[in-house]
Amino acid sequence: MAAQLPIPFFSSLSEIYPSDSAVLREGKRWNDLVVSFQARYGSRPTHIIRAPGRVNILGEHIDYSLFPVLPAAIEQDILLALRVIPTSPPTVKLANVESKFKPTAFELTPPESSTAEWQVDFVSPKHGGGWDNYVKVAIAECLQRYFKDGSYSKEPVGMELLMDGDIPAGAGLSSSAAFVVSSVIVFLVANGLTEGVSKGDVVRLAMDSEHRMGLQTGGMDQAASALSLSNALLHLSFHPTLLPEPLPLPAGVSVVITNSLAPHALTNSAPEHYNLRVVETLCAARLLLHAWGLDEHPRVRGKIGSEARIWLREVLDLWVGEVNADNDIEVYTKALEDVQKYLAAGDKGERGWTREEMIQASGMSVEDFTLTYLDFIEIRAETFYLAQRSQHAFTESIRVSKFTAICRSPTPSLETLGQLLDESHSSCKYLNDCTVPQTDELQQLCKSQGALGSRQTGGGWGGAVISLVKIQEQEKFLKAIKSNYGAYKGLSDVKLNQAAFATLPGNGAGVYVIDGDIEG
Repeated sequence: MAAQLPIPFFSSLSEIYPSDSAVLREGKRWNDLVVSFQARYGSRPTHIIRAPGRVNILGEHIDYSLFPVLPAAIEQDILLALRVIPTSPPTVKLANVESKFKPTAFELTPPESSTAEWQVDFVSPKHGGGWDNYVKVAIAECLQRYFKDGSYSKEPVGMELLMDGDIPAGAGLSSSAAFVVSSVIVFLVANGLTEGVSKGDVVRLAMDSEHRMGLQTGGMDQAASALSLSNALLHLSFHPTLLPEPLPLPAGVSVVITNSLAPHALTNSAPEHYNLRVVETLCAARLLLHAWGLDEHPRVRGKIGSEARIWLREVLDLWVGEVNADNDIEVYTKALEDVQKYLAAGDKGERGWTREEMIQASGMSVEDFTLTYLDFIEIRAETFYLAQRSQHAFTESIRVSKFTAICRSPTPSLETLGQLLDESHSSCKYLNDCTVPQTDELQQLCKSQGALGSRQTGGGWGGAVISLVKIQEQEKFLKAIKSNYGAYKGLSDVKLNQAAFATLPGNGAGVYVIDGDIEG
């Protein structure tokens, strides 16, 4: 399985990028990065670590509830050129090929006691931290994992790093996750720790790194960046274990990404948006667990805090023995009936739930429920829309199951795949409340210009719209969107092509050892 495979080492760009045009384009970019590194630091880098962005084809806001999703790596990526430097204390020098990102340097300070952590001068984005903090949280997590409690025989090494990224920032294509994944691998390569480390280990390290930043991500972004394979979607299951499986994209269809250019900063808005959706879905899971009479199950009996916190997919596993269903779709459909019965009772389906009402219906004490479900991440809300969020989770999971079955069919219906994307956007808009006017407008424009189906993709509240388009109509479609979407007016050709483009599913993260010029 892909998660158990080692971190790949590449020797040519054709192993990385899925199209000849991408290989030609990227060859110049990679060689320019090497030249820029030497100009800045006086020596060539020894490695380039690459991690791609991702587009989520289907399965929005359900990965953290442990339901399967369908992401794919894109051609656009983060590159980190690396050279180890002998410094004591170990120092990391970090720069970006884009001058708007200021270079920085920071020391790795050993812990002062066996219970303390290494210090890397991390500042959370919500407190004004800059772009360098994505590297810092990854290094901090790796230090905690591999250099904890004085159990190391040598110090971590110093590093010179130069970054080049062409993933559109704020487009919902997980540039931040790619940056963290590449930073994790950089640390492992620099410190000679890659042996025995799997792709799945990289995913977990990257997830825990982002949790340090206060964003309760579910793992899809990191897994897609680390585990993807060329020319295939990734059917990604999280329960009971991480299980990535390649899923063929039917012939004749193109994936087109169009950036809405709406302001998009998930970390800063997490307490009212992303984190709140996580908490709402968790609370819905707990209330369903209690309504189904599962309070005494060993998984939750007598537990509080993280041990008691149970995700929606886990609750279904405990409950599924109580229902007669032959497949996931039947289970989800039956669960939807109980969502209406228990979570939308009275007027709660419209007005939502108060904290007090949730606690009363949870079977837990005020203290235990608050500790377990309301205080573990930062949120700002007094009303919780449990029926809508769980309805979205179950219906979106049904769509993922249907999409997967169609892709595996010998006669896939492209029109039905498109319809599932349209339904997903509607659910994100009306049930999960995570779209914005700009993405709604762009989704409608994409549909009017011939897309088989379109939807907002990414964490929500801005970002990009993904469309499935017949290959023979791809260029006509892109031209129409570039000409008719208002936010694109006045953009240079370079910016316009970065905002709207077709992509092929590409390879996941890996390491390129530099030996001479970089070739295709």
